[in-house]
Amino acid sequence: MELNLEDLKCQTSINYDKMLCFCKSVSYRDAYNTIITHKITTLEELVKLTGVTTGCGGCKSKAERLLEYAQKCNFAPLNV
Repeated sequence: MELNLEDLKCQTSINYDKMLCFCKSVSYRDAYNTIITHKITTLEELVKLTGVTTGCGGCKSKAERLLEYAQKCNFAPLNV
């Protein structure tokens, strides 16, 4: 898979060990691995498997962006 400059900026700007959802203790790494393992394409599917956005809802836009990123990268595994 060939990444353009925008993809590289996106990939390097995410610290995958940071929390995506504090309420449910889900890290970006855990959410991303769930997305690629199950080829998740909707927020509803991600919510069902991880519980993200079911607490305060503050992580909804971050979860949606992570889903978009995973799809754009064809569900490629993390290299970090």
